[in-house]
Amino acid sequence: MTSTDLENVRLIDRTEWDQRAGSFADYNYRQLWPFGEASARRIGASCEHLVIETREGVIGLVDVRIKRLPVTGGIAYITGGPIVRQMDAPLSPEEALRISLQALRREYVEKRGLILRIAPAAGGDNWQAAQERAFESVGFTTSDAMRKYRTVLLDLDCPASVIRAGFSQKWRNCLNASERSGLMIEMEIGTGLFQEFGRLFAETRKRKEFSVDLDAVFYEALQSDLVGRDQFVLTIARLNGEPVAGHVASLLGDTCVYLLGASNAEGRGAKASYLLQWKVIEEARQRGCIHFDLGGIDVKANPGVARFKLRMGGSVVQASGPYELPPRGLNRILTLSAEKLYGFVRGNRTRAKIAACEK
Repeated sequence: MTSTDLENVRLIDRTEWDQRAGSFADYNYRQLWPFGEASARRIGASCEHLVIETREGVIGLVDVRIKRLPVTGGIAYITGGPIVRQMDAPLSPEEALRISLQALRREYVEKRGLILRIAPAAGGDNWQAAQERAFESVGFTTSDAMRKYRTVLLDLDCPASVIRAGFSQKWRNCLNASERSGLMIEMEIGTGLFQEFGRLFAETRKRKEFSVDLDAVFYEALQSDLVGRDQFVLTIARLNGEPVAGHVASLLGDTCVYLLGASNAEGRGAKASYLLQWKVIEEARQRGCIHFDLGGIDVKANPGVARFKLRMGGSVVQASGPYELPPRGLNRILTLSAEKLYGFVRGNRTRAKIAACEK
């Protein structure tokens, strides 16, 4: 596959990907090279990493996961992309997104006959509206085949005192108490703290009896394949030298994303989760992040965690889409039928795995 085969799109290697990705404000953990590769392996899919170009130069990057289905074509998935909000770009982000979507439609839908599904990253109100216009202009429609993402987005582009004043009184009281509790905070971007965090996370999961698609083991494995700015930030709270709570976050582009949290009985007593969130906010602001995505909310399934996040005073945001664009004619019918049949025969395991891939 060459650039002439793909018109405005070409495959790139990891070296070029890593060189270019940092220039995009919407670069996010779901578009990390190893995240895409690992997520694709979980569902028996393959990965392609592409750059999208015009005469003005590079306008976008995208990781695409392709799941082949029996008999017919298959499905191309994109989560958190394409990334297009490039600093000092010749085109507006909305125009760059529109052109990128057109190129992806030509390659995956028209040429290969695949269903193209995209779950964009969440953003502020203006970017959400721009995304919706771009997707609709290219012919995408919303899809119920991928998870909708609803989260709390906290504005970090203001003084720390303003952020703190935005917390609810109860949340702020808990933060004040945690600062007086004698907790020591340790933050790193390596793998040294992951074993301690893993034990805390396993304890938390057992206590709350919840399941998670991408757990501490998954992120620890990715961490060993990441360098520099791409690495996850792991923060541990200690009380009397012992780990009592932990926090895993991704700080890429202009947004910090809360990925995993855990605590034991001592950590809960010391309100450690409040201090961890505040320390990560301070680190994110130092790195130039202007948004803090609190990692999704589900008021029905997890009301306690949702309440914790909502009391931080951010805006409730639902990411645009997810979107779908199928090929025309018989191939569309065959692919959708094969997906349903394959999911039924496999006891719906395929859909469950694909849902994990779409996180």
